[in-house]
Amino acid sequence: MNNKVYFCVTWIIFLMACEPKQSSVSYEDYIANHRKETHEFMNVSDDSPFVGVDSTISLNYYPVDQKFRVIATIKRIQNGGQLTLGTSDGVSRVYDKHALLEFEINEKPLQLLVLKGEKSEGLFLAFSDLTNDNTTYGGGRYINLNFSDQAEKITLDFNLAYNPYCEYNATYSCPLPPLENYLKVAIAAGEKLYK
Repeated sequence: MNNKVYFCVTWIIFLMACEPKQSSVSYEDYIANHRKETHEFMNVSDDSPFVGVDSTISLNYYPVDQKFRVIATIKRIQNGGQLTLGTSDGVSRVYDKHALLEFEINEKPLQLLVLKGEKSEGLFLAFSDLTNDNTTYGGGRYINLNFSDQAEKITLDFNLAYNPYCEYNATYSCPLPPLENYLKVAIAAGEKLYK
């Protein structure tokens, strides 16, 4: 094999090896794996709100529904000031107003206010909806998220919505959702009431 042919073959093999691999995990499997990891954490971790509980902990979830996985536009709030949130134990917490997430569910325009705590706390998103006190925790639910200062859009996945720890253990202090984050729709996705 001459040098040119060898170089071409080697280059093709290199390019094939560098191609991004498509994930073989479906979205439903991704959510199932996330829930399995959460189950394991709740049952074995010393940081679990259930630590010391003898029985096996099993959280309740809605079936995965991709209509609750939406693309949201990020509208940053400049000099928006601060917002004081009540908590489950009556102690207030102060956050900076950071951004609005604008999105649609069932063609209905909605928005959520993203708050920013101390540097160690990062971004905070709590919401309430029409399922509260019925099939979901009355104090609202949380979604973990992060985005860079340059990001213009983000995937907002309500299938990953979870209960604050005070739903399971009254010794925790959990911020309540701001009034701005009361969604006048039923978000039948994510975690349901524990009991």
